[in-house]
Amino acid sequence: MSRGNQRDTDRAKRQAKEAAKNKVNQREGTPAQRNSEDAAKLQAKLAAKAAKKAEAENATPAKAPVARKKVAKKTETLDDLLSAGLSATKSKNRKK
Repeated sequence: MSRGNQRDTDRAKRQAKEAAKNKVNQREGTPAQRNSEDAAKLQAKLAAKAAKKAEAENATPAKAPVARKKVAKKTETLDDLLSAGLSATKSKNRKK
């Protein structure tokens, strides 16, 4: 019995798994050089972000926050819930 293309797919899958397992750092240079490059990139990124923030603050004046109106919360008791559909007066058709 032949396995069709299952053998080929299994082989490709295994090769991909092995490549991921044996992956070597693709970046060039020594770790110290890579660390210094990363630090320089981070400083440039932070400086750009600070400049953008300062530009945004200077462009639009800050508005005072609007105070919201306080609304009293309504708390219903069990008696209020039970008497919600009842009328205040007694029924006239009731026998005594």
